[in-house]
Amino acid sequence: MEKPEKPCAPLTCPIVRSVRLIGDEWVLLVLRALFRGAHRFDELQKQTGAATNILTNRLGRLVEGGLVVKSPYQERPVRYKYELSPSGVALFPVVMELMRWGDQWLPCENVAPAMLLHTECGKLSRPGQQCSECGGALTPRNIELVESEEGAARAA
Repeated sequence: MEKPEKPCAPLTCPIVRSVRLIGDEWVLLVLRALFRGAHRFDELQKQTGAATNILTNRLGRLVEGGLVVKSPYQERPVRYKYELSPSGVALFPVVMELMRWGDQWLPCENVAPAMLLHTECGKLSRPGQQCSECGGALTPRNIELVESEEGAARAA
């Protein structure tokens, strides 16, 4: 699938264009929920904690930006599911790096660092491009974001 050409201001760099689309905490929370397997509005709302109007707005932005595909899953009443497009899936390493960077440079006293369960090896991994235990690639399909206590119990 070819990417549509969009006219850009001469001095607009790709970083600015990207941040205009995804540089919002609600957008990143929606992407995180989609990476975790949520597809329906109510699931996304539960995982993000976003108010209905905020979630509707951010989903619209992601659909318009080509990161998310909206399609009906029920006719009466019409209900939609939201799935990542190839360009949305391609943001996975960016989100992993933000998670890793945040744990390293913006730690919280009362919050444990983010951990992922790498389902291919069954071990806990730090966020990144590769599993910190087996070295295998981390993808949206082979990781689960876990709370530290839950993750320790599952990996044991």
